[in-house]
Amino acid sequence: MRNSMRDYLLENRSPFLDVAAADKGASIRLAPVTGGFVFHVLGDAKSDEAALKKALAKIAQELGADVRKSAPNQWFWVGDADVSSDQRAEIQSALSSQFALCDQTHGRVRMVLSGASSRTVLAKGTMVDLSADLFAIGQSAMTQIGHIGAMITRVEDDSFELIVLRSFAGSLWDELQHMATEFNKPASMS
Repeated sequence: MRNSMRDYLLENRSPFLDVAAADKGASIRLAPVTGGFVFHVLGDAKSDEAALKKALAKIAQELGADVRKSAPNQWFWVGDADVSSDQRAEIQSALSSQFALCDQTHGRVRMVLSGASSRTVLAKGTMVDLSADLFAIGQSAMTQIGHIGAMITRVEDDSFELIVLRSFAGSLWDELQHMATEFNKPASMS
């Protein structure tokens, strides 16, 4: 009897080593987002974000409609709830044919960089202008951070969520910690 890919359950494990004490007392905090989902939604040439959000509100209101534009007619739909494969299949079948849903939860990692100097840290690695007047809360941008492709979303005043391919997550984590070093040095003793 041949097993199909569906017969193998995927375990969503963090790509990071123990991070519990990594940022203790730091002015810049870097934390993994554990749990939740990342769905890549592809639309046809006529689809738009408003139509997608309206459809998601009808189908899965309990999951929210945190939709982030990644490319023309493409979005990442993210949330903090865990979604079973059966629930994902129900959502896909309820979506109109103009949208296709692809589960990226196991292939992408979310992390949050926060703190008063978080923009300065990110400015060391990306050319996106993250100033408060140009990059509003909820706004996203696909960009490079150093040599790694990532999506940056401003989630709070001084807080940014990053979505990166799992295979690059450890490298991006290390790079962000390196870029934040000057802000996380202990106060000098006098």
